[in-house]
Amino acid sequence: MKELLYSAAQEIGIKLNDIQLEQFQIYYKMLIDTNKVMNLTSIIAKEDVVYKHFIDSIVLKNYVDISNSKVIDIGTGAGFPGIPLAIIYSSTNFTLMDSLNKRIQFLNKVVKECNLDNVETVHSRAEDLGHNEAYREQYNYCVSRAVANMSVLLEYCIPFVKKGGKFISYKSGKADNEIAQSANAQKKLSCAYSTEYSFYIPNTDIARKFVIFNKTGYLSSIYPRQAGKPKKNPL
Repeated sequence: MKELLYSAAQEIGIKLNDIQLEQFQIYYKMLIDTNKVMNLTSIIAKEDVVYKHFIDSIVLKNYVDISNSKVIDIGTGAGFPGIPLAIIYSSTNFTLMDSLNKRIQFLNKVVKECNLDNVETVHSRAEDLGHNEAYREQYNYCVSRAVANMSVLLEYCIPFVKKGGKFISYKSGKADNEIAQSANAQKKLSCAYSTEYSFYIPNTDIARKFVIFNKTGYLSSIYPRQAGKPKKNPL
């Protein structure tokens, strides 16, 4: 796996050192082994994990510099993109949040085995944690690779971003309609569409996109709304 990942990372202009490659190897083995007893990912072939999970997560480095900052990953699932980013950004502090405790327990083991002292995990729903003062508007960046409508994602994620910070959404290649339809959510959540970067995952025909929003002001205390409402009734 190490040789494949090293070569794949070089394809996108990122050079991984021996320590990072070992951390990815440990993560890969734990992901595959745990996936046999817990549903973490449907992507299990070695090449697919390398390109569709690891490379897809770290390619952000080519577009946004998140070094020496605070980053929260909302709906991290099996740890994407948070764990791969934490491996390549040792000077950045990461918070990984997920609503399923079994996944958080898995990530705690990964963090320990990979010696990732720049990562904390939180078991919570975004709608609840977004009102916790220890996390609300405390981050330079929020990232999310979760599958949800953009208006819903904004209500989940923007509450964690400081004024002047950014929310970075990992999206499929087609997100134009979602962006347009999120105009009302942007207005109510004190954020604004900034830019987007389109790319293909190397060695695949999968089109991907980073959609970036700037946090332009402080958030009204009514957001995020109580659990379930953002998804049932998007802004």
